[in-house]
Amino acid sequence: MKAPHQRYCVFCGSAADSREHVFAKRLCKRAGAVRFAVISGLSAEGRETVTRNPHNIDAVKVRHVCTRCNNTWMNDLEAWFELRMGCLIEPDWPKLALPVIEALKEERARLAHWLMKTAVMFNLAILKGNHSVEFPADVTQKIRQGVLPDYCWVDLAYSKITTVGGAISKGFRVFNGGKYYPNQVFSDGLGFRFAVQFNHLLLRIARTPGVDVMYASGQDELPMRLYPTSSPTIPKNFAYEDIMSFEHAVFLDTGQNYQSNVP
Repeated sequence: MKAPHQRYCVFCGSAADSREHVFAKRLCKRAGAVRFAVISGLSAEGRETVTRNPHNIDAVKVRHVCTRCNNTWMNDLEAWFELRMGCLIEPDWPKLALPVIEALKEERARLAHWLMKTAVMFNLAILKGNHSVEFPADVTQKIRQGVLPDYCWVDLAYSKITTVGGAISKGFRVFNGGKYYPNQVFSDGLGFRFAVQFNHLLLRIARTPGVDVMYASGQDELPMRLYPTSSPTIPKNFAYEDIMSFEHAVFLDTGQNYQSNVP
């Protein structure tokens, strides 16, 4: 009889004997999304989107972590996120949101740590394909110590439309040599972008080695950069229509580090 396939914790290499929620139950409860139905899908340029049947957000779990990681540093990160940002993920945007966001500058590394961990979990839970992000072990096994890859950055913004969900991709909209390319990837696979939305709160972590980041704007929208260094002031208008407009606003300007993933 063939031995069962052994799963290993992506963060420490131990046996994966625990099931981790991609979106922590405490955060879903705070966001009023405990019974929220989600759809997992894979989108590729020029192809029809492939989706799974809707399922409750509470069922979005992965079996790629160990009990020790799940119950220690991962649980501590979720507790920190709720403590510092819980009011921002509730259905009603708080009147004192700006002071809360301003205070995040002091703990921006912690926020980047939470986003990186969540990006890895989200990536493990989605449908796989040629356009999927790959996080190698030399990246994931440093996350538990709070060590992120170089060239990561974090943005925060406001969504006019409320929902709960996320999006991850290794492709970017790029200006290369004055030409526009709708979906390019880093030739060495190092680039990625992950966005998550809890009601009005939008967050993004991305990795873009050696290129300039730009933002398209329809109504002078501009996200607030929080990591690795913070914007000196909160933009006057950091409100986007939804998570997709937030994601599509990102452009990269590069001349050499990319290869197109479009034939």
